[in-house]
Amino acid sequence: MKNGILILLFASVSKMLNAQPTSVAENLTNNGKLNAVVAVVAVILLGIFIFLFYLEKKIKKLEQEVNNS
Repeated sequence: MKNGILILLFASVSKMLNAQPTSVAENLTNNGKLNAVVAVVAVILLGIFIFLFYLEKKIKKLEQEVNNS
C-alpha cells in the first residue's frame, strides 16, 4: 500500500518537473502587470522604512528622557 502511494507520488512529481516552466516574471511582463507589481512592492517598502525611521526617533527620545531622569 505504502509503496503504491510512493510510486504515484514520485510519478506525479516527475511529470510536474518535466513540464515546461513559465516564470512568474515572464507571465507578468506579457500581461503588462510587472510595473504595477514593482510599484506596489516599492510603496510597501517605502512605508516600512518610513515607519522604522519614525519609530527610531521615538525610541531615541524615550531613551533621552530615561537617561535625564
